Amino acid sequence: MEIINSHLISIISIIIIFLGFYLAYLYGRKTKQFKWSEYISLVTPPTLIVFIYLYLEGINILKLYIISAIIGSILEYVLGLAYHKTLNKQLWTYNRLSLHGYTSLLSLPFWGAGGILFWRLSVLVGL
Repeated sequence: MEIINSHLISIISIIIIFLGFYLAYLYGRKTKQFKWSEYISLVTPPTLIVFIYLYLEGINILKLYIISAIIGSILEYVLGLAYHKTLNKQLWTYNRLSLHGYTSLLSLPFWGAGGILFWRLSVLVGL
């Protein structure tokens, strides 16, 4: 019974994240510039999932979140820098709270939530 509830929570979490991203897309698809309200609408669903897992799993989930956010941002920075130095083109650029244009502090919540999402997916497939 515990496994079924865990799998159900994982599936619901994934659905909430993708539904939240879609709603944020609908909210901000007509603008061509950064708006804090759109960013908040985009970051709210993954943050909500983190708080749900914090309640269900305990404080260790925050460690996973922080480590995933840091490692994901470092990976994004290193890959962006390597691509830029190798091909003299940038894959992406950031304009707000940017770290040399290769990553942004605004992407930290997404990397953290991504780490939790991948952890839950690994649990779903039995790793």
